[in-house]
Amino acid sequence: MKINKKLFAGLNVLFFVLIAVFAVLYILYDEEPDCIYAFKYVASALFVVEGIVNMLLAKAAGGKLGAFPVLLVIALVLCLAGDVAINYAFIAGMALFAVAHIVLIATYTRVDIFGWKHIIPFVVFCLFSVLMVCLWNGFDFGDVFAYVVVYAVIISIMVGMALGVALDGTVNGKVRILSGLGAVLFYVSDMCLTFRNFADGGRAADVLCLVFYYLALFILALLPAVYPAEGCEPQKAHMNVFKRLWCRAFQFVFHVVPYKSPATLHSCAEAAEAIAREGKKKPLIVTDKGIVACGLIEPVKAALDAKGIPYEVYSDTVVNPTIQNAEEGAKLYLETGCDCLIAVGGGSAMDCAKGIGLRILKPKRTFKSMKGILKVFGKLPMYIACPTTSGTGSETTIAAVIVDEKTRDKFTVIDFCLCPKYALLDPVMTKGLPPKMTSTTGMDALTHAVEAYIGGSTVKKTRRLSIEAVKAIRANLYEAYIHPDNMQARRRMQYAAYCAGLSFTISYVGYVHAVAHSLGGKYNTPHGLANSVILPYVLKDYGIYGRKRLAKLSRLTGVSEVNAADEQACSEFIAWIEDLNARMNIPVKTRVDMEDIPALAAHADAEANPLYPVPYLMNAKALEKIYYEIRDDSQDAAEG
Repeated sequence: MKINKKLFAGLNVLFFVLIAVFAVLYILYDEEPDCIYAFKYVASALFVVEGIVNMLLAKAAGGKLGAFPVLLVIALVLCLAGDVAINYAFIAGMALFAVAHIVLIATYTRVDIFGWKHIIPFVVFCLFSVLMVCLWNGFDFGDVFAYVVVYAVIISIMVGMALGVALDGTVNGKVRILSGLGAVLFYVSDMCLTFRNFADGGRAADVLCLVFYYLALFILALLPAVYPAEGCEPQKAHMNVFKRLWCRAFQFVFHVVPYKSPATLHSCAEAAEAIAREGKKKPLIVTDKGIVACGLIEPVKAALDAKGIPYEVYSDTVVNPTIQNAEEGAKLYLETGCDCLIAVGGGSAMDCAKGIGLRILKPKRTFKSMKGILKVFGKLPMYIACPTTSGTGSETTIAAVIVDEKTRDKFTVIDFCLCPKYALLDPVMTKGLPPKMTSTTGMDALTHAVEAYIGGSTVKKTRRLSIEAVKAIRANLYEAYIHPDNMQARRRMQYAAYCAGLSFTISYVGYVHAVAHSLGGKYNTPHGLANSVILPYVLKDYGIYGRKRLAKLSRLTGVSEVNAADEQACSEFIAWIEDLNARMNIPVKTRVDMEDIPALAAHADAEANPLYPVPYLMNAKALEKIYYEIRDDSQDAAEG
């Protein structure tokens, strides 16, 4: 990408001159405080405009912006807010600047791999700052002492991250210089501010604070153009000790996030009644052609007809639903005047319905922009999930798994708005399920329960739910597989899937799902089948890190004797999974092309880390081992 250098230089010189003029006016003007502050606010606002203009210049030149320039602009906006607030409420202003520094920390993490080059500068600046604040008797902080100490630590982290970038020879030179210089000037400015406010530094400290602060912001405002212009790309971190610490900290935050489960319905008639009670007029039934051919949507249609509720049907959902499915379904929804959604089917239908809801809620957003955690916000149309399988748990989850049909990238959108309002658990809806689907979706539910139980975010509730799910699966899955008309077994399997779904929604899954999603995206491997094959391999790879919890689960669910040693109980649980797979004719290997393994492992790494609280953290290189283990070698002979 080649940015227009003359335009870039001219605009930024203009910004520099304008900011300097308002800064001088602020320094020289000696009338009412509000008038003085107005000059300062205008100058601060110009930095935000400068950052945005520079980002747009890069975009206009075809630059790939990414998170780095956007986060920088957000930091500049927070600095503007802090400038305004600090003159009237010092603590509020300090808090806004602290948040700005946190955003800058996040910005710098996009540039290079975190390591000692970041930690050493942080330790030096942090020790200097905290010791000066605490020990120098020239300061009088009064009631704000604790706030100042916290702020000193935060800005020291920011400076450490920026200097780590500056010390990294793999990063573009211009980005290194601007990042390091901007951060240090910001630090010096805050030091001057501290002397002005708490050590009677006088007018000189005030002027120096402003000069260093404006120089820092001017330099930082250049980066939204320089970073894309130099073709910088975020580096992918290895799973070193510091990334492990980050992953665990991230997981802890999501561990304490509250979750609300969907209300349960137990018949199609109850679902129709709920639609009428909510004042909805016309649902869109989202399903697939196989469900239609089996007649599994007929009970839903009959219940709606009995209530006099018209409906439309979208039945083109594919295994591993695509962006195209969501777009088509949303178009039908809007064109036919629908106002709520009913998903009838397995995880694919339910994920497709969530995708349709996302498109209706955010018609101008791309699905890729909603990829990840809590990037949606809002309220989807009322949504009833009616599973015809007993396994996916999608009727309980806050996630939608979507495939880009052009790139075959399979990605997850996670947001609280994706949780269905109602889950319809009627075993009659699963009666026509073929044995193959009964087995693999049941093993999908088992995977949810096991991964939630052995992960690091488990709580008392999710442990209880996982245990109940495993017990029900152990007692009923094979029975439902060999006797499809056993409605009691099917009812218990629906309950197991629901419990497992709640458990993993609260406590998350692990590398089994990350690997399975990569296979589904690349080869369209059904999700339940992929999980069934992968589960025993990953449990073995966790080794001693997952042994204690897996052994306890084995004993509590009756797979092992109550007095079995951990190693024995763990081995017996894995052997039970392998035996159950064999009895239901689930293969022990699956398709994995050798040349795809690095990309597949990278996809799994990106999905799992840092969110999934796995017993043992692996990077992409370590995850490659799993693909070699599950790979069906017979495909080599077939190709030969």
